[in-house]
Amino acid sequence: MITMSRRTLLTGALGAGAAMALASCDSGGGTDPVAEQSANTAALPTYVPYAGVEPDLPAELGRTSAAFFAYPDPATFSTEAPGDGQPVRFMGPTSFGLPPALPDNPFWQEMNKRIGSDLDISLTPAGEYDAKFSTTVAGNSLPDAFYVGSMPARAKFMVAKAADLTEYLSGDAVQDYPGLASIPTDSWQECIFEGSIRAIPLNRGLVSLPSVLMRNDLLTSAGIDRADITSFEALREISSEMTGGNRWAWGDAPLGHLRRMADIPIRWTIEDGVLDTNLLDERQHEALEATRALVADGSVNPDAAGIPASTKKQWFGGGQAAFISDSFIAWFSLYVANEAVEGLEIQAMGIPGMTGGTGTQNLPRPNAGFTAFSAEVGDRLPTLLRIADWLAAPFGTEEYLFNKYGIAGRNYDVVGSDPVPSALATEVNIGSLYMSDAARVIYSPGRPEAVQSAWDHQSAVTAKTVPDPTYGLESATASRVLNSLTGELSSVEQDIIYGRRPVSDWDAAAQAFLDGGGTTIVEEYQASYDAIQAMQ
Repeated sequence: MITMSRRTLLTGALGAGAAMALASCDSGGGTDPVAEQSANTAALPTYVPYAGVEPDLPAELGRTSAAFFAYPDPATFSTEAPGDGQPVRFMGPTSFGLPPALPDNPFWQEMNKRIGSDLDISLTPAGEYDAKFSTTVAGNSLPDAFYVGSMPARAKFMVAKAADLTEYLSGDAVQDYPGLASIPTDSWQECIFEGSIRAIPLNRGLVSLPSVLMRNDLLTSAGIDRADITSFEALREISSEMTGGNRWAWGDAPLGHLRRMADIPIRWTIEDGVLDTNLLDERQHEALEATRALVADGSVNPDAAGIPASTKKQWFGGGQAAFISDSFIAWFSLYVANEAVEGLEIQAMGIPGMTGGTGTQNLPRPNAGFTAFSAEVGDRLPTLLRIADWLAAPFGTEEYLFNKYGIAGRNYDVVGSDPVPSALATEVNIGSLYMSDAARVIYSPGRPEAVQSAWDHQSAVTAKTVPDPTYGLESATASRVLNSLTGELSSVEQDIIYGRRPVSDWDAAAQAFLDGGGTTIVEEYQASYDAIQAMQ
């Protein structure tokens, strides 16, 4: 795990890494990234948790999210519209279907009225967004605000094209924007480039924990106690028992989960300040062999390879899969999608060690990306930040209730104090949450038992965790080739898991990853890390 002093955090963990990346990309060279960073550093925004509502179960940074059994009596977050009457253009991705257009969308119309500026939002399906973003950048046609996609030399782009937010958000200055101030500090680390704040984070935090979700009602019907999953052999036996007829235990081959059980849940490692990879760790073979065994047993749906996640979710809801790998937050969306399933009970699988004991949960990166404002917005920047702050209104506020659920009586109905989405809930998916968003909490309308179970699971699995040590670091080579290298390695994984290649082929594939750019990526991450440490 990377250790950073308080001073390092306050000078911006990403800045030195960004400077290193720029130095490697610029043809002129000659820049001293450490000196440059030291001359222009921004304090990370001060974290001020929202105190307007009291969670039923408390948050502990790095261990648990705040949890609420019911929606509180909504607090007023703002007393005036943040906009200036002028349109705001934004482009971003979406993982939902496209919503009704503005003329046919009363929620969008009402949002524009409440903001005091019309949001002109252009959405692109998430899988196509990076290409759209690159085309927009190449055409020099960036809108006022934009979700930042993947691209080579992203640090250089951010310094050149994204507005400098430092004077508004650095340190205690962020308290003028209480919604943004309620986003935890670690989320801001990747928003600093060359010592200046150039973006606002889209926090997800621990609700993005990679997890295995279980149909616990099906396990109970089969006389199985989920607490009996204490090792791989126990999991293998239970997987066999849960397979039969038109049901398979697994809707996917759970290599990620088995790597967590084998204590190697992420690719990058750090020990005594030295970055490396675990690709050649012998435990890779153990996890691959175990996954391959589940497939060979017939416990994994034979159609799982190449099937979209949406189909696997349908298998889960329909009882054709007892276990699926997903994000922690899907726990609640799967309840919503399967409300008609009688007796449905969802739980998340713990992480035992392969032969007993406890495996290792990997901590997700805290954000689902970040949004920047064009350097061309000029004196409108404070207005755009006020709008972003309004969109980041914390859980428990009237604004959060509107932003996430829409118009009462149209997009949702109130049951008790909880907003229950209606058939018109899709109007809300206009993409504003990709422009700015509140820090996430654990909450599922009308399901306090699920909230308690989810919070308990977080608390249990985060007792032994490992973060990604490359968070806050930059590598120009990674921005160019990491996706393709990862794809090639994944292809070999699939061949091994499904019996088309022997497990022994893994080492050659891992070495090809390293030789094809992986070693250079490690070296660049190391340089970025060393530059940060030199500032302490």
